[in-house]
Amino acid sequence: MDTPGTPHPDRTERADRNRRMLESWQAGASITEIAREHGLSLGWTGRLLRKQGADQPEVRPGVRRELDVKRIAAEYRSGATLRSLADRHQASYGTIRRLLLRENVAIRPHGGHNAGERRSPNGSQDH
Repeated sequence: MDTPGTPHPDRTERADRNRRMLESWQAGASITEIAREHGLSLGWTGRLLRKQGADQPEVRPGVRRELDVKRIAAEYRSGATLRSLADRHQASYGTIRRLLLRENVAIRPHGGHNAGERRSPNGSQDH
């Protein structure tokens, strides 16, 4: 049973987590990195950071961001991964993928450059 006036252990743990998240943000970590580290969604991570006082633009569903599409496409064609582009441009993996598809950029298969080498010509996996 909780003692009156004593914070619940879960609340204390969340407050510590939120403090660490803000410190990571202030040290330059991206929202994607912070979300992944703490096992949270990007949206929830952003909300928690804003609640902690992080200086971020207000992001709501349907609000368009200006991303340098040509640069992102060039970086992807030069070998950058979708995940690294999402981190670098502070966008979600899905946003980067949709952007590239709209630009008619061929998306590499999961597994990177070696994925094609593991497949036989008929599309089945080599084991």
